[in-house]
Amino acid sequence: MNITKLNQKGKCIFAIRLAERAAFYFNENTVSSFIQEAIEIAWKWENTEENIGEALYNFLDNEENGFTLLQEMEKDKKSISAWNCIIYSLAYVSKAAYEKEGVQYFPQPIEMVNDHIFDDMIQNLILCSIIEQQHIEEVYKMCLEKTIYLA
Repeated sequence: MNITKLNQKGKCIFAIRLAERAAFYFNENTVSSFIQEAIEIAWKWENTEENIGEALYNFLDNEENGFTLLQEMEKDKKSISAWNCIIYSLAYVSKAAYEKEGVQYFPQPIEMVNDHIFDDMIQNLILCSIIEQQHIEEVYKMCLEKTIYLA
């Protein structure tokens, strides 16, 4: 799978779809609702390109219930991997949103985000369950088809 074959929109859709899939590994209502809210904002940006880079970043890094904080408190390995996938996915979309807004200086964790983050995103989702490999390939093909169609 060659992520560079996807355009920016395809990469963001791919990232959001992986975050949605990783969200299935959480049962706690509070955590699930935070994740769903973040994913809804990511989809909103994908559809409208409104200025939401900061809003997405706040899900990742805030002192009360930031995803990175929740991930650090997690003990279950599968949940840690799911968190990693979600965090990487939303970080990618957050950076894309910041760039679209014309922001020149990113929060430090976002500044380092690039296409290499997809390797980590994919690997962490597969660590949740090996069956995710097939889902990832299907999502990639769908995004690739959309990229070709939009070109």
